[in-house]
Amino acid sequence: MPGYTLFCAPDIYAMSAHAVLEETGAEYAVRWIRIFDEDPDPDFLAASPHCRTPALSGPDGAVFETGAVCLYLAERHPEAGLVIPPGDPRRGAFLQWFHYLATTLQPEVIIQYHPEFYHREPDRQAALKTASMARLRGVFETLDKALCAGPYFFGASPTVPDFILGMQTLWDVIFPEGGIAAYPNIARHREVICQRPAVQRMRAAHAGEYARRRAQAAT
Repeated sequence: MPGYTLFCAPDIYAMSAHAVLEETGAEYAVRWIRIFDEDPDPDFLAASPHCRTPALSGPDGAVFETGAVCLYLAERHPEAGLVIPPGDPRRGAFLQWFHYLATTLQPEVIIQYHPEFYHREPDRQAALKTASMARLRGVFETLDKALCAGPYFFGASPTVPDFILGMQTLWDVIFPEGGIAAYPNIARHREVICQRPAVQRMRAAHAGEYARRRAQAAT
């Protein structure tokens, strides 16, 4: 029996948790779900009351929210080295970037994909996306500076914030004019983290699920 069940949809923010799960080497199964489903999987609904992915079912019960799932797994599997532990002088910076990605970067990314969450009118949606993109420019400048020593936030080895950032920078649409190339340290970060076998396995699984859904829709 797998140690965990990950409720996941392909090519969304849940990729971060999926990659961390792969990186730990823990046994798990994926339950592929459809977001915005009017009749959600009851097990998924029990694990995630807002039907947002990812959600994780494991030995301690259910955990939802990407950051919580990632940190929970990393702390449960310290041998993977994905956490800066309490007492380490880098712990404050670890927590800083962990929360910065969740509370400063992620809301702006959501706006780029789903302005309708905030406004119904197309013109207001367009204005919101424009304002959000201006904020993203500053966010990426801050992150690019943080990664200057790189390739990861804390040097040669990745920690949880690297997976949270790396799986979002796969989406070119979230970058201002000039794209990721305008942020060379972030570009290096994306390249290096995407070379990790855990990330490659995760991305292959997501691509496979997308292919399955396309084939199903065509029949």
